[in-house]
Amino acid sequence: MINPTRPIINLELDLLRTFVAVADRNTFAAAAASVRRTQSAVSQQMQRLEQLVEKELFVRHGRNKALTIHGIQMLGYARKILRLNDEACMSMMHDDVEGILRIGSPEDTANTILPGLISRFSKAYPRLVIEVLVKHGPFLVDMLKNGDIDMAISSSDHVDFPRLTLRTSPSLWYCAESYRYEKNDLLPLVVLEEPSAYRNMAIKYLDEAGIRWRIAYTATTLSSARAAVEAGLGVIARSVEHWDDNLRVLSEAEGLPRLPDVNYYLYIGNHVHKAASVLFDTLQESRLYTTGSSVDDGFVYPVNRDELNSIEE
Repeated sequence: MINPTRPIINLELDLLRTFVAVADRNTFAAAAASVRRTQSAVSQQMQRLEQLVEKELFVRHGRNKALTIHGIQMLGYARKILRLNDEACMSMMHDDVEGILRIGSPEDTANTILPGLISRFSKAYPRLVIEVLVKHGPFLVDMLKNGDIDMAISSSDHVDFPRLTLRTSPSLWYCAESYRYEKNDLLPLVVLEEPSAYRNMAIKYLDEAGIRWRIAYTATTLSSARAAVEAGLGVIARSVEHWDDNLRVLSEAEGLPRLPDVNYYLYIGNHVHKAASVLFDTLQESRLYTTGSSVDDGFVYPVNRDELNSIEE
């Protein structure tokens, strides 16, 4: 029940920004480097935030800091508040930004990372026209080199272009709810046609683990690959953004190897117009995006396996 005598508190942006940094980086020391403060200052800030909201936001998890239930709840609001603050500042600082922004995305981020990115760009810069091209990653890199697009989202390393990290996500094995994997079975794989980084990653880690496999279904689109997995045709390796209630995650306990985390980067071409440069620079300066989870439409994607396991349980 709301206490009518208690005034509404004002959350300080500096506290929220540090809180998000700690949540993303799991330790006060790593967060301190990110927000350019001392570790003791970060600790004091988090104590201050917990006093303000009168809730415990962190618990110790080994050497790291894990979010409590209230911490997870606060994280979603903190990201939204910071996003709106940074969008307002970006809009005021560069209200003359206009023109056409051409941004490329592979299919697997077109429905996850890209919508939030476009939404924030368009809200901050309403005079900006945004063109989106969805293609395989290697083709996007060629387009960036040729100047056909200004920006590209990619999970691959490309040293030729400036970049910032949009998100770091665990990669997982997905299967149908009814699928059961027995050790020593020939593992049926659902893959995308080449070139495909996830296809190569899945095969590499299965080979290293000594697990026999076969290509059971080759899809031309991610939606058709998902349909094949849901139909029970096989197992697919993808990032955590593709997890939903129709799929089940195969864990290490069931015999499959642990897959590496994947970084999603935003690259910018070397010769682009003012709008693209301004957007890229202000994203870097405001740290609107940070390595870690991302909030889109109120859903907090789990960004480490401990969070994922707690959600599954």
